[in-house]
Amino acid sequence: MGAVPRSNARCGSPCLASSKLTRSLRRRLLGAALVPARSLPHGVLRVTIEQLLRIAGGTAPARRVRSNLALAAEDLKLDPATLRDLPARIRSHTARQIADGVRLSRPDAGAWIDEIVEPGEGYERIAETLEQTPGTIILGGHMGNWELLAIYLVRRGVRGVVVGRGRGEQDWLAEMRSKHGVETLPQDASARETLRILRSGRILGVLSDLEARQLDGTFVPFLGQPALTMTAPAAIARAARAPLLPVRCVFHPQRKRYQVLVDPPLWSNPELDSKAATLDLLLRMNRVYESWIRANPEQWAWHQRRWWTKPGSFEAIPNPAFRRDKRARNI
Repeated sequence: MGAVPRSNARCGSPCLASSKLTRSLRRRLLGAALVPARSLPHGVLRVTIEQLLRIAGGTAPARRVRSNLALAAEDLKLDPATLRDLPARIRSHTARQIADGVRLSRPDAGAWIDEIVEPGEGYERIAETLEQTPGTIILGGHMGNWELLAIYLVRRGVRGVVVGRGRGEQDWLAEMRSKHGVETLPQDASARETLRILRSGRILGVLSDLEARQLDGTFVPFLGQPALTMTAPAAIARAARAPLLPVRCVFHPQRKRYQVLVDPPLWSNPELDSKAATLDLLLRMNRVYESWIRANPEQWAWHQRRWWTKPGSFEAIPNPAFRRDKRARNI
């Protein structure tokens, strides 16, 4: 049920050390860039970032966009013209998302959030579901603007915690969320901690649409390809008898605003055994994500790895949180 890291046969200790060094350098560069970026008007910053992304067309993220689109094109039924234009639309949305992130880091961001985000179709399901099950898992995704979504819900009285990468206390994203009242729970937290949050009547926000190679997962169809899919959201939902409530915050170009859209809650099937129930929930979860991507393909994180890991290439290793618990109990 917990989040169990996995080892990569293609990536040993040097690779992991390099990854940590890269993330540390990236955090420092981002921190330095935030200072002048905050002073720029939002529109100017967005256009500047879009041009920089266009120049960076040969980088790894840009190559992943093309690779991911090639894998999913047949399932999405994208015609050649749409497929050709989609990378530019993805680049435009990514630029807006980054500019929005800079805007969120400013002290006066609260009023801007209230102006730029509005309730959309199915929004009433949030109150209805939380009234029935206060400890609900909000199933988000790397669609639209997920950081804006978490802050918007907190500003409207939703109490909860979002699950994010444990990058240390200096992580600027966690710090930004904290300033807006959003608490971050590290990905390697124990299952016991996530259950405690849900049983206290708070929501748990998770993003489960991308590959997380350090977490326990199973291969589930996603846009026509077998995709390593983290099992924790479905397993925890089943254990806590809580629903997965799919919520996304997508930009509406005609209204020039983001809209919070909510799908019907997904419940674990009590008639199935634990393994079958988890797989069934994961299948339905991925179908929800697929519907989101078909509706707004340019607003999904195509620049991230999704089909990187192939079946049979990983072997589970103990969870750091499990090891800490084990040492504490002197087992």
